[in-house]
Parts: sequence; structure tokens; C-alpha cells
Amino acid sequence: SSPLETCKEVATAGPPPPHARSPYAWGPPADSMVNKIYGTNKVFCKGRFISGPDVSHCCASVLMIVIPSILWHWKVGPFFAERYSIAIPVLVGILMLAALVLLFMTAFSDPGIMPRQKDYADVYDERTKTHRTKSPPRYYEILMRNYPFKLKWCTTCNIYRPPRCTHCSVCENCIERFDHHCPWIGNCIGKRNYWLFYSFVSFTGTMNTVVLGTSVAQLCILTAEFTDADTGTGDALLEALRNEPTAAAIIVYCAAIVWFTVGLCMYHNYLVCTNQTTYEQIKGAYNSGNNPFDRGVVGNFRDVLCNRVRRRYFDPHTQKILWPKAMAESARDLKLVAAGGTGPVRANSGSGAGEGEANISTQ
Repeated sequence: SSPLETCKEVATAGPPPPHARSPYAWGPPADSMVNKIYGTNKVFCKGRFISGPDVSHCCASVLMIVIPSILWHWKVGPFFAERYSIAIPVLVGILMLAALVLLFMTAFSDPGIMPRQKDYADVYDERTKTHRTKSPPRYYEILMRNYPFKLKWCTTCNIYRPPRCTHCSVCENCIERFDHHCPWIGNCIGKRNYWLFYSFVSFTGTMNTVVLGTSVAQLCILTAEFTDADTGTGDALLEALRNEPTAAAIIVYCAAIVWFTVGLCMYHNYLVCTNQTTYEQIKGAYNSGNNPFDRGVVGNFRDVLCNRVRRRYFDPHTQKILWPKAMAESARDLKLVAAGGTGPVRANSGSGAGEGEANISTQ
């Protein structure tokens, strides 16, 4: 090309990015590797499955389910199948398989990861022909259904967290409708996989109760059979324990964890009934009694557990954003939710806002 064309290209090209990167820049420089749009998650099968960095912890949960179930089917199940009905061991088997499938589905699912954006210092403004030098306001205040929210700027993900979105310090991601990071599963629990986690907890609690109840029933039946005129109830119980030590071991194990499995199931039923997350309930976000997401018990169950699960925001294997359709759906839902469906959310940023803050109101 001619020198004149070369000068025109240099004149119209934007200035190079500044050499000094922000201390909050996500990931290493682009010339060393492709920046990830998610945190410390592990990806399997070319992005079909994604888990937390501690997913190996779910192996302990698998063993805690499988070992007592196998022992039950070895000793207690045949007892009820021979004397009463084969439906009882079949039921326990179905509960065990369902619990394991739901455990793996929860552990290897996207909980609702918000993809990271570029650091503000790397964003080039075409209008001003400059790179951004000032960090975005730390908070945005919004009013949704007459309830104030503060949207916090995440310096790791470089986004404003939507309502109910929280940054997980384990996975290093902002999670939509963040509930908690479960160490027993090794993954975050959020908007996209909460229904799987709820189902897993429900099936596990039910299986634990059935296994405990049938094991106790077996010892009670044998104790009654060993009791006669010469043998008291105490001696008969000892005889039953000598004959079925496996059932006794299952009872001790199940009694030790039933408070956790059943208690967790009851706790999450309470959260669903009130449309709260574990994070919100622990933080006391709605202690005043004004929960803008509460739709009544039936509406809350339908909202939390029965809503269609949207597609993921991105492909973790290719780093490709899958937003076009999901973005439109989220914007439509936001318009319907804001102010009870009367209008969209509008941002008002001006001198009336506090330092480093802006106001958003619903119209």
C-alpha cells in the first residue's frame, strides 16, 4: 500500500491498550493464553458436563449411599421379600438409583454461571476513542416490586450482579440465584440445578428413613419371635442382634445421619415455601417480612421447582457465548418481573446519586 494509505490506517486505528493492567484483571494476559469466561470449574466431555473444583468430594457421598444400601439388600431386603413382598426391596433399590443419578446430575451441571467480561481497562470506547480508565460505580441501586436492591460490581467477573446473584469464593463465579456451595457434592447450587439438588435431598432423606424403619422392623419382628415363656424381651432382643448384626449396624449408621438428611430435606422445603435461598435465609435478607419474590406456597413451588430451565450462557469447552436467545429471554423476564410486570427497568445515573453510585427505577 502507498504511504498515504498507511498514514490513514494509523490515524483511524484506535490507540493500543495501556501497558498497566488493572489489579482486578481476570486471568493472565491474552498473549499468554485465552482468557477463561468462568472460574476454577472442571470441564468434562467437551463441555457437556461442568463441575466445581472439589467435585471429587462427591465420591464420599456416593459411598455413604451405596455401602449401607448394599448391606441392606444383602441382609434386610431378602427378609422382607420372603416374608412379605418383593416390592419393599424394589422400592429401596429405586430410591438408591434415583439418589445416585440425581447426585451426579447435580455435581456435573451448570448452576447458573454468569460469564466473565473483559476488565474495564481493556474496553475501548469507540465514541471517545479512548480506553476506560475509571472503574464502574461500585453499586447500582434498583427498586424492584417496591423493594430496594443494590447491584454490586464484581471485580473478578467484571459484571453487575443481578438480584439474588452472589459470587462463590470456591468456584470463583457469580451464580444466578445462588443458594450455596455444597461440599458434599462439589458444586454450586443455583438457579439451573436447584431442582436437581432438591430432588436429590428428597430421595436421599426418603431412602434413609425407609432403610432405618425396615431395619428396626426386622429386629422388632425377630425379637417378638424369640420371646416366649422362658425368654424375656431383653434376652430376645440380644438373640435378634446376634442373628442379624448387619441390621443393627445399619440402624446405628442411619440413626446417626437421618437427622442430617431428613433435616436438610425439611429445611429446603421451608426455603421453597418462602421462596428464599440458603444464602438469603442465613443472611436474614427478608427478616422484615417483605420478600419481593414470595408468591404464596403453591406459586413458590411452581416458581422454584417447575419453571423451565434455560440453556447455559456459554459453552465451557469452546468458550463460546450462547447468549443470543438466552439474553432475549432474560430481558423479557426482567421486564415482566420489574414493578409487577408494569414496565421495564430503567437506569438513571446522575448528580443525584451518591459517590460511585447510580439509581435505577422502574417505570
